Amino acid sequence: MNETKKYDIVVIGAGSGGLTSAVGFSKIGKKVLLIEKEHMGGECTNSGCIPSKALLHHAKAYHQALKVAGGGAKSEAFRADAFTYVRNTINNILKEETPETFEKMGIDVVMGEAEFISKCSVKVGDMVYGYKRAIIATGSHPRNLEIDGLSKTDVLTNQNIFDLDEAPKSLLVIGAGPIGLEMGQAMAMLGSRVTIATIDNEFGRLEDKAIRPKLKAAFTDLGINIKLSAFIKKVEGKEAIFEIKDGDQVVREERVTFDKVLIAVGRVPNLPPGLEAAGIKHDDRCIMVDSQHRTSNKYVFALGDVAQRLKFTHTADDTARQVVTHVASKGLVRVNKKKAVPKVTYTSPEVAQVGMSEAAADAKFGTDRIMRIEVPFSTNDRAKTDEATDGMLVVTARRLNGAVLGAHIIGPAAGELITIFTLAIDEKISLWKLQKLIYAYPTYSLTVKKAGDYFVAQQLKDIKVDIKKAIKRALPKIIAGVFWAALIYLFQSYRIENNLSYKDVLFELIHFFTSTAWGPLVYIVLYAVRPLILFPATLLTALSGALFGLWWGIIFTVIGENASANFAYWIGRFFGKDLKLEDTIIGNWVEKLRSNSFEAVLLMRLFYFPFDLTNYGSGVVKAKWNEYFFATLIGIMPGLTTFVALGAAVDLEEFRTMGLTFDALDPKFLALSVTIFITSLFLSKFLKRWKAEM
Repeated sequence: MNETKKYDIVVIGAGSGGLTSAVGFSKIGKKVLLIEKEHMGGECTNSGCIPSKALLHHAKAYHQALKVAGGGAKSEAFRADAFTYVRNTINNILKEETPETFEKMGIDVVMGEAEFISKCSVKVGDMVYGYKRAIIATGSHPRNLEIDGLSKTDVLTNQNIFDLDEAPKSLLVIGAGPIGLEMGQAMAMLGSRVTIATIDNEFGRLEDKAIRPKLKAAFTDLGINIKLSAFIKKVEGKEAIFEIKDGDQVVREERVTFDKVLIAVGRVPNLPPGLEAAGIKHDDRCIMVDSQHRTSNKYVFALGDVAQRLKFTHTADDTARQVVTHVASKGLVRVNKKKAVPKVTYTSPEVAQVGMSEAAADAKFGTDRIMRIEVPFSTNDRAKTDEATDGMLVVTARRLNGAVLGAHIIGPAAGELITIFTLAIDEKISLWKLQKLIYAYPTYSLTVKKAGDYFVAQQLKDIKVDIKKAIKRALPKIIAGVFWAALIYLFQSYRIENNLSYKDVLFELIHFFTSTAWGPLVYIVLYAVRPLILFPATLLTALSGALFGLWWGIIFTVIGENASANFAYWIGRFFGKDLKLEDTIIGNWVEKLRSNSFEAVLLMRLFYFPFDLTNYGSGVVKAKWNEYFFATLIGIMPGLTTFVALGAAVDLEEFRTMGLTFDALDPKFLALSVTIFITSLFLSKFLKRWKAEM
């Protein structure tokens, strides 16, 4: 091998994320090497976003012209030119993404496959390149399906479909994700007989419930045959055989003839060789990264399809920009992974979404705290002029404050409109504010204003009810606030009137609890009502050991803690009585907790799961009370004893004279506390393993 060449940054992959990273680091003065295995521009330019949108544009233009003017020699020539148009579009964009273009920016470009050979070096052929930081942005490729009897010459993916000279007479599309929908519709518009087969039981299952039927209608109106719950069994010649299932049960077999089969069932990451040599952890799905997109090798970052669940060009670009800033700032500027990410399917009509679905918002906030708003495009004047009134805008927002939680759109310019809601989510722009904006007339964006109008009108109508519900939800905090305000006022008044220091008052309280018959009773009552005054349970438990000693502390706390836990449980039941959690995305978890309440609560207690979260949560999900009660009675004992022993380790007399020093702590109680804590953790892990093996 030749001598190693040194770089500040080595970027592997010249797709969206890689190019953005290379240019970004070059602009801030770093010495950058860009390595690309196949072609500049990556998947997006060569076989993804650009060619697919070019084909869709051409197909839509042909289809529209055919509807208006009918067929003819000119329209047929235009149709036949579809794939030539696609390839010309790719070449025009690639002119701006040549190695020479980036070399003019000061970026060295090497064509070939990069292989990691150590934590801080890669090789391409016989040449070794060292780096201070590396970016892996190698993208992904289509997931393959092994189908018995299917000839490789009949298989299309996004990587070879644009090499066709003409649309096939009949096309079978397996998969109903964005690629399958876009290419299936484009081919149908170009005259192909198209069948789309998916294992999903609903067409467009990730879209809003109001949008799915509109999307399906747009496809069936083109003559596209849609097969749901369809599992490919085998191929015989030019005929695919599917099993149509209802759950695990095969209902019937169906046959589909084809000339070509487009497989569009997801993406698989392109993992560069030598990851083990660089100490980079990965699996078949992705390279593992932390919140800052750093791999298990602290010198290497990974972004885009190779490392992210959302495999979009725009997420790769955004992550690359953030990683450049993060590295340049030496970690001071953090990568924000909580940004709202818009998703667009460029069919006709377009479909776009951002943020939470209604079901997810319902699960997080509750039905009575969200508002669903539907705006049909039939109410929009621009849609009327364009004969595009079948569209729909759906917005999910928080009641009262109008915070946008999610938006779903089907219709013209959906991909453009969704940006308004992406901005609203990220910058916390409410529907109150969106409704006040002046929108140009007539534009599709007026659907956003109409959504704001609906929200404002409905919210003003429901304002009294919503405020009452908000007060009801906040009641525990209000009670706690009043309690603590009154307690602080009384404490200060008593201290000032009697000319006492804070330490004097503290020891008077200790005397009250330890030397009067009322002390234990007040402690138990205080513990019982603790859910309303939000006093930390752990601190109160430890205080019992310091005030009453180990055994009496355990007895008093058992009474108080069980009363407190059950009080919090019923508070949770009260406030969660109208929640239909079984119908949400956490429905399966809720059903399991209800059916195995004793085991679930016991494990949470033994594993020191947050005390109040367990109490309130068990009530909200309606865990069986009798099982909850006995699981609590048993499960709190290790934790309770741990913290009572911790409190009992404090010698109050020593504390009174010397303050909280090591001399004021009894080591045998500290040892007991630690022993019980460790034993409880081991016991909970044993129970979890034992339960899993059953």
